Amino acid sequence: MSSRLKIVTIGPFPPLRGGISDFHESLVTQLSKKNDITVLNFKSLYPKILFPGKSQYGANKSRFDNVHTVLNPLNIFSWVKGRSVLKKSNPDKLIISYWSFFFVPIYMFLLSCIKKGNRYVLFHNVVSHENRIFERFLLKVFIKKIDYCIVMNDYNAKLILQINPKAKIIKNFHPIYEIPHSNSSSHDYKRELKIEKKKTILFFGLIREYKGLDLLINAIGLSKNKLKDLKVLVVGESYESLDKYHKMIRDHNMEDSFIFINNFIDKVDIEKYFLASELVILPYKSASQSGVLSLAYNFNRPVIVTDVGGLSDYVSHEKSGFIVQPNSKDISNKINLFFDKNLFEEMSEFIKNNNKRFSWESFEGKLNLYG
Repeated sequence: MSSRLKIVTIGPFPPLRGGISDFHESLVTQLSKKNDITVLNFKSLYPKILFPGKSQYGANKSRFDNVHTVLNPLNIFSWVKGRSVLKKSNPDKLIISYWSFFFVPIYMFLLSCIKKGNRYVLFHNVVSHENRIFERFLLKVFIKKIDYCIVMNDYNAKLILQINPKAKIIKNFHPIYEIPHSNSSSHDYKRELKIEKKKTILFFGLIREYKGLDLLINAIGLSKNKLKDLKVLVVGESYESLDKYHKMIRDHNMEDSFIFINNFIDKVDIEKYFLASELVILPYKSASQSGVLSLAYNFNRPVIVTDVGGLSDYVSHEKSGFIVQPNSKDISNKINLFFDKNLFEEMSEFIKNNNKRFSWESFEGKLNLYG
């Protein structure tokens, strides 16, 4: 085998949008420094009837050339095209991005033509947030075909071992997205958003029930009389009706405290919302890990995360942020403490000094591809 490996990666890739697509692109960027990479991408991920968002495509266009955009989970002819690419590439290693049982059939088909010992699956989620009853059966069959299960927290590792105690686990971490900072300052973005002199909190990403926006709204209701000049940016496309959240805000008489930007945010616009905020809150009711946490650290923003799934694996309590219970009272108490003690500068500096341990180079090293 030559020093440069031939690696095929399979999963969503730009211009498909979303955190898993962004992760895949960053992984390919890192792996391509030492290896010859071929990407098998999807033409579409879901039929329109099953997709709750406005579009499956974003503005991000990858500069990586060797991309075969052929796969469709509902079109078996596309599976055959994908297998043809795999056979022609004859990879030393195959790395698949997994996040939903919906893709098990196509992934099983593609795995069938790869030699044993070379099949890696990177689990963003193991079971869905809905945790449907037949998922574990599909996963049990799928995991038997995998040589190495890559996970990014202990929570997912335990789930896989519950399903298949003999599974080979590679424990890794969610690297920090490397989005360059422009010359614009926090003050510039606050002025643009008309929130100058405001204590600003950011809730970022797709809005779904399990993300706990209701917990945050109630927490702000508990804090509003203690903290003046508080603004909450709720930034991201909603996959559910926002009516119940707006009603909660009205019931708390907090219409002036919230700004909703109900759109999917492309990479070029992400910086604005993070740099305009002092604190990023992930009040999730369930989770594995989160790309939002990675983005917060990229911009040196402290966080409050709930102690669910693997979120707490990435937070140094009282140093890079706070780990709280998934209830509004605990979230409110830590919001109050953060702003009362003016902890932004101290926590931001800690994050800046500790980001190297979450590098993509370190992530690649832990994949054990070269042994």
